[in-house]
Amino acid sequence: MSTNIEFLHADQIGGCVTLISTDTTKICIDFGENLPGSKHKEALEVEGLTSGEVQYDAVFFTHYHGDHIGRFNKILPGIPLYMSQMCRYALLNIYHALAKHDAQYKKQIEILEDTTRNHVLWPQQAVQVGDIKVTPYTIDHSAEAAMMFLIETPDKRILHMGDFRTHGFMGEKLKKLLLHYVLGLELRSKPVDILITEGTNMTREDGALLTEDELLTQACALMQEHKLVFCLCSSTNFIRLRNFYRAARAEHKVVLASRYMLEQVQSYYQYKLDLYAYLNNYKQDRQFRLPGMYSLLLDKEALKDKPAYKLQEKKLRERGALIFLSGTQAAEKMQRLVAKYSDLQPLVIYSQWSGYIKDKGAEYYNAELAEACAACNTVQLHTSGHASKEVVEEIIKLIDARDYTEIIHSDAAERRYRHKTQTA
Repeated sequence: MSTNIEFLHADQIGGCVTLISTDTTKICIDFGENLPGSKHKEALEVEGLTSGEVQYDAVFFTHYHGDHIGRFNKILPGIPLYMSQMCRYALLNIYHALAKHDAQYKKQIEILEDTTRNHVLWPQQAVQVGDIKVTPYTIDHSAEAAMMFLIETPDKRILHMGDFRTHGFMGEKLKKLLLHYVLGLELRSKPVDILITEGTNMTREDGALLTEDELLTQACALMQEHKLVFCLCSSTNFIRLRNFYRAARAEHKVVLASRYMLEQVQSYYQYKLDLYAYLNNYKQDRQFRLPGMYSLLLDKEALKDKPAYKLQEKKLRERGALIFLSGTQAAEKMQRLVAKYSDLQPLVIYSQWSGYIKDKGAEYYNAELAEACAACNTVQLHTSGHASKEVVEEIIKLIDARDYTEIIHSDAAERRYRHKTQTA
């Protein structure tokens, strides 16, 4: 009996798929959309997974970013889907928001709400699919509750890292987790045969990356210095949202965001309660409420005569405010609100990948956003959701896979063998 692994679109950042099979069982890890500017333009179609007769027994998703899960609705009915509860929450919020404008997204909602097909993954809770066992472990990434998978077949131990980093708040725990749970204690060594790791920053970033602790310190200083702060940030980068929220509240500012972003933040904290309940084996029925954070009204001129609008504006001028903006209308809203409150000399914090506003001519370049940032008092305060090149190399050495290491999710995708005498 032998294990077969196939990598699809591994030589690009995003849209990578890993297929693992034995003589009796087939599983898939991630199934997402290609990112703008990706090497491969065509959408993946896999026989037995998206077309034809069902051949796959399960699909496991590492996290909720679209380049990893964006095409889950294309997977054939009858194939079970496995994802974290946070992943499910985040996706439901996204598709409920989209479905308000386009009914086609109701299909995604139906799949996510179908508990007979969509199964929740909890950390360290192994799932047996045929003769393949998959154990998820929570790792640090810009997506909350991102997971790596230890995959055990009759003849191989495979570690799929997903997207990860070590410069977040949880990052320092990664090596300990790998040593204790994956590789085993010193006296009970459990070697990994095949390591599958992301390599996003193998070509994208140079030098050391800002830690989330360092970013929080800088955010606090900016909140002290500026009364009104706008933040351009992903609505699902919950660690970033939490940090800026804490920095603003430390200065007694009000925090304003769209209703959609508020729902995402609510889901993040709800997941924390759910996880605590799961780990402590009790039923969770509490609902989390986040103090000091409100739905943004000041961008809606039709409400300016309403008491809630007037109160929000009063608090902004008296106490200062942090206003989160994201999505397709972020640039237009930011420019309009910056102009409206120009007397407060507002600061704009751009907390996303720099390529969106700097790489002119690239497919992913956002000209409107770039122009809006250039027209305002803007500082960039961001750090990558991915491990540095140096950290990826450290993990490869630590795991020391017996057969080979496969670097995916990278323009520099490659296979490295443990023994120099072997060749690819």
